[in-house]
Amino acid sequence: MSWSNYHQHCYFCDGTDAPEKYVKTALANGIKSFGFSSHAPVPMDVKWCIKQERFNDYLAEIKAIQQQYKDELPIFIGCEIDFLPNKMGPNSPQFEVLDYNVGSVHFVNQFEDGTYWGIDDTFKMYQRGINELFGGNAQAAVEAYFAITRMMIEEDAPDILGHMDKIKMNNKNQQFFEETETWYQKAVLATLESVAASDKNIIIEVNTRGVYKKKTLHPYPSPWVLKHIHAMDIPIMINSDCHHPREVTDCFAATAEMLQSIGFKTLQILTKDGFEARPFDKNGIKF
Repeated sequence: MSWSNYHQHCYFCDGTDAPEKYVKTALANGIKSFGFSSHAPVPMDVKWCIKQERFNDYLAEIKAIQQQYKDELPIFIGCEIDFLPNKMGPNSPQFEVLDYNVGSVHFVNQFEDGTYWGIDDTFKMYQRGINELFGGNAQAAVEAYFAITRMMIEEDAPDILGHMDKIKMNNKNQQFFEETETWYQKAVLATLESVAASDKNIIIEVNTRGVYKKKTLHPYPSPWVLKHIHAMDIPIMINSDCHHPREVTDCFAATAEMLQSIGFKTLQILTKDGFEARPFDKNGIKF
């Protein structure tokens, strides 16, 4: 069984362990191509991001591991980079040193005191954001999230689009919205159209974290969204968004089987020559 994974968080941000422990676990789990994507520094105090003064240490440690394991596993240096309109994004100059980037939206609008609303924070914070920033209108909040995602795609396109529908994470039991609602599907499809129209060949990750953490029934994005992604011929990859080494390949086999049932034939992997499509099945990727 062979896999790849380009979305993991180590102890430089909100992950649990040193990078080398993830590498050892990856090798034990049949990973053939691997990338670190700690949360990039942001221009405000966020406990789960790399501190700016530690960014060079992060780069140095991953580079050292690249050399140490160069004969066993291709390891790439990336970051999960937040898009903050007019402030930062995946292609900000600081991140040009990376091998790749994962562009994600975690923050939508700001409270009166200037702090950002984190859409994947606690349920209490999720509810507060909808109530205080959008007058209790969940539709307006969700549409704002996808509008910012489209802005990132169109103005600062990432290599990999991270957990594109993570706005659903705190929507357990459809308390705030249902994915079958016309307005929701319109927002999602508009976002996919932006991806398809980009000249950067953006890859959409199929992120398994919501499933193995029992936050969502399905990966990000949901199966109905993946059917549209397949129809639009947008490239995909499977990532686990792991924060602990044991999560490196969590739910990969079941997710791959689901993707096959939709009709996907290939997954993207990262090589020294860039991203490439490779065949896969429920047992892994053909390297």
